Amino acid sequence: MNGQINNVSEKERLLSPKRIIAADVTTGKTVWLTDKIFPQHFYPLSIKEYCEAIKRGVKEGFSRIPILSVSSKDFPYCDFNCIDCLACPSREWAISNSYIKYPVIPIDTYKKVLSEISRYSRIRGCDSVRFELCGEGNPDLYRDRVEMIKYATQECGMKIVYVSTGSQMSEELIECLAQYAFCIRISFPGINSAAYDFYSHQNSSHTFEYEDAINLIGKLCKKREEFRRSGELLIGTRTCIRPLNDGSYTNFIRTIGEFGVDAFQAVKVLTPEYGKHQCENMSRKAISELLALKECYREFGISSFQIPNDLTKIYNDRSLREDSKPTRCWSSLVSPPLYGTNLICCVLWDRITNPLYHYGIMEGRNGELEELMNGTNAQFIKENCPKNCRDCCAYNDNKFMESLWRVLRTQENIDNIEFFFEY
Repeated sequence: MNGQINNVSEKERLLSPKRIIAADVTTGKTVWLTDKIFPQHFYPLSIKEYCEAIKRGVKEGFSRIPILSVSSKDFPYCDFNCIDCLACPSREWAISNSYIKYPVIPIDTYKKVLSEISRYSRIRGCDSVRFELCGEGNPDLYRDRVEMIKYATQECGMKIVYVSTGSQMSEELIECLAQYAFCIRISFPGINSAAYDFYSHQNSSHTFEYEDAINLIGKLCKKREEFRRSGELLIGTRTCIRPLNDGSYTNFIRTIGEFGVDAFQAVKVLTPEYGKHQCENMSRKAISELLALKECYREFGISSFQIPNDLTKIYNDRSLREDSKPTRCWSSLVSPPLYGTNLICCVLWDRITNPLYHYGIMEGRNGELEELMNGTNAQFIKENCPKNCRDCCAYNDNKFMESLWRVLRTQENIDNIEFFFEY
């Protein structure tokens, strides 16, 4: 049982495990394991923290499960107009709908909300909440971003994950992220000049181009070195698998690898209009190039490489079969998104726009999360998710937490169960 690896950075330790096991330390018997651990998805936490949260829930009750991760949708305006943008319908709804009290959160309110989330999780065993800043638009444009990041980090102990095109990053924000963030992921609408221009669909005369994004990646990597944070700050890139990207993946990987980028992720396009595109096939050229890179990406200096398991269709299908649904929406307990100051169960369109699936509006009062996470709406969420869910963006998370919960409930002495990585 190899629970640790030696002489590596914390970043490498968290990105490199092959599977996690739950074992009875008194007998050495493995009671549960999974190799579906998606390290980049959880970083700078790991699947281990989620397993510990489920263990706590079995032992002490669901109300004692901490919030481990929050994705904040705090700025619903964007300078890009990306083709197939998943956020367009929901952010337009948020701007025009009075139920979202603060589509753009005032900084003083933001600080109170962050403090309350931190308090709630700390007394439930999580000292460092993963806090993902991804806007619904461009998070670079939130005017108090630097102040917010410093407060979340220094006063709340949160670990910042920042997701953006980077098109509006100021020098001050770049400096702040290099010093405080644990993960920076730059989204590329396209991975060559023509694809970037076409898919970003920018309307401004002062456009942010592919070369600008590449130069930004280089600057972030240099700043990381200046602050001596190469062992903990993960810098990654993400793009959608689209026709104009065909033939450019290898050159892109080579370029970002030379800068020192850690991670590359290619995903299928998500769209509210999936039905219109479900028959569109991925090209043979893209499939062969991505599969070839999967075998040799480390040669380019990349340590984490993620592509979809199914390389047939361009568009993603997240529909749920009745026989595949878990009994509970675990992700709504451990990773509820913050949409403005509304705490909600997930980021699917029909959940965002239905107030019944909102735990409620946060004000930052001490103790309000105990009220929201056990209130009337919380009970509705527990009873109706995933029973009435047609699709799911957190299916894999819910699947492993459900299976672990079932196993842990059968253990005679849950205190004997500990979790170990295998590398």
